[in-house]
Amino acid sequence: MTPLVDAHAHFSSVEALNADEVVTLLCATDPAEAPRILSFASDHVIPCCALHPWKVDNYSVDQMLPFMGNCGIVGEIGLDNVWTDSDMTKQIKALWAQLEYAQNHNKPVVLHTKGKEREIAAMLRPYSMPKLVHWYSCDTPPVDYIEQDCYFTVGPDHAINPAVSQVIRMVPLDRLLTETDGLEAVEWALDRKIRPEEIPSILRSELRSIAAIKGITEETARAAVYENLMRFLRR
Repeated sequence: MTPLVDAHAHFSSVEALNADEVVTLLCATDPAEAPRILSFASDHVIPCCALHPWKVDNYSVDQMLPFMGNCGIVGEIGLDNVWTDSDMTKQIKALWAQLEYAQNHNKPVVLHTKGKEREIAAMLRPYSMPKLVHWYSCDTPPVDYIEQDCYFTVGPDHAINPAVSQVIRMVPLDRLLTETDGLEAVEWALDRKIRPEEIPSILRSELRSIAAIKGITEETARAAVYENLMRFLRR
């Protein structure tokens, strides 16, 4: 059967990585956690490394470069003025530096956009690497990103967040992926405790929403999402 896809997860999901049916993009957000994230690399766990915008006050991009060099994806990178008070000048400097690195090394990027969606979309335009916008949940339609052929993950609050269901409606099927953002994020989104073994069912619920909105079967959605991941990874 076609594997499920968790195209954006974090350290809190480590206990769930035994599910061989799930291909997971596991993100390291700073140089402290990067070595362990890289140690989980396998056929179904794909590490991503970058300096997260929440971490720019404590770490530098230069500190992340050795780890970014040891994985094929730069992420997650971006800007945030909603969930963090990290210095915005440092966030912007880190984003530019990591976009340049990704472009120069021909690596896809995973993007964190929260409160700065318009600014990030403008910053992305000069770059041609594959771009994945994770859990876009802004009320403003993601037209600028769609025009750039960005990929999008569907967040775990797809059933209750109109901005997330809007993404499913607007984004072409060949640019949609599923994600959890880690166990802690799923617990926050669904307001309940989540067990690691529930991860596959969370991803299948996202597939069902994609299938319902796009008017296709869940099996077709599952195959499309996996194919999209392979294309994003250039495999």
